[in-house]
Amino acid sequence: MNRNQISWWLWAIGTVLIALSWFDVVSGTVGWCGFGIGMIGSVLGWGVVPPRGNPPPEGPEADGREKERED
Repeated sequence: MNRNQISWWLWAIGTVLIALSWFDVVSGTVGWCGFGIGMIGSVLGWGVVPPRGNPPPEGPEADGREKERED
């Protein structure tokens, strides 16, 4: 399971807990915990930048073609 899947699962679980607290199935404290879980999922999904590797090549040589000479 990758980081993106984990963040979506955390967000979904948090959302379900919040909705259950609205209908008094669980307590308000559990709903607030769901809010925290959803926020953790959001930070994992949007706030954490993956480590950078070697950047892809840029410029006309990036697509494998020779650079055309202008005479």
